[in-house]
Amino acid sequence: MQSGAADALAVVHEHILVCTDCPLHLKRTQAVPGTGPARARIMAVGEGPGETEDRLGRPFVGAAGNVLTKLLESIGLRRDDIYITNVVKCRPPGNRDPEPAEMEACSHFLDAQIEIIRPAVILILGRHALARLLPGAGGISGLHGRRVVRGDRLYVPLYHPAAALYQGSLMRTLEDDMGKVRGYLDEAEARRRQPAQAAAPVERAPASPPATLPVAPPPPTPVDPAPPPEPPGRDQLSLF
Repeated sequence: MQSGAADALAVVHEHILVCTDCPLHLKRTQAVPGTGPARARIMAVGEGPGETEDRLGRPFVGAAGNVLTKLLESIGLRRDDIYITNVVKCRPPGNRDPEPAEMEACSHFLDAQIEIIRPAVILILGRHALARLLPGAGGISGLHGRRVVRGDRLYVPLYHPAAALYQGSLMRTLEDDMGKVRGYLDEAEARRRQPAQAAAPVERAPASPPATLPVAPPPPTPVDPAPPPEPPGRDQLSLF
């Protein structure tokens, strides 16, 4: 199971690395597919690679990545246990916002990653990721830190970690929202364990053996009646 998902994810990564579906490929150093386990229960989706990510080929390894790592660690999560990617896989020039056409060109890659990984929880980092994953749900300022359930998957919109680098007051908001994420994860884990507990066999006392019914004695074997005695004083005559 794990190796099959890893192989499928590797194929998606290979296609991303050579993609030329939008003009972003013209100025990239390299594409940035994503990193993390192929069966991660938690997935984080940002907006697009920055300068450091473009150079190293890995998502969230610059200053915003340091913020993300600290936020994850603050609630007991290890970065290596989470699959991290972006809506667009190539750096927009000058770190500008990704354009709708660019996000659309990359959409099938993100859809494939989600389908292969099948995460239980997706952390949505920033307004562009929110618009892509939960279109029409509302803005990031109103949804940040709230849980949104779609089917059997939990989405939690958060401000992009880079926003805290430019607006220091958002760091406290991000920390508070990550604290809520910890609570959501604990609740989801408790619900996941409930079916297993309900299915556990219940130890029961051994049943008493059934009462033995009395067996009727067999009927007596019938005895053939004795032949009548010969008449007295007569010899038996042969008929032939």
